[in-house]
Amino acid sequence: MKSETEQVYEIISGNFELENRDVLTLEDVKKVLAERIFYLLEKNVEYLVQIIYRIDLNQEKVDNIFANESKESISGLLADAIIERQLKKVQTRMKYKSERKKIE
Repeated sequence: MKSETEQVYEIISGNFELENRDVLTLEDVKKVLAERIFYLLEKNVEYLVQIIYRIDLNQEKVDNIFANESKESISGLLADAIIERQLKKVQTRMKYKSERKKIE
């Protein structure tokens, strides 16, 4: 079974078209993700906004993040918010998967 970090990276890599790589920690995930977000802020903001919408981040949180002036700050804060959201999804899936096994 994959670790939470591996599962989070797998989801994020699909959303952000990242290459497969060995990920050791959530900090590794954040670094890779923040770099990709920074690139999208520079080259294709519309695509980034579409991804954020699909991930279903809290709109107020996103608005607060985009209120920052620095693209570095925005990319780091967005990476944190996305990782947090995806981690919650992974944990929820694991919880219901284990509860389903108990019923069977």
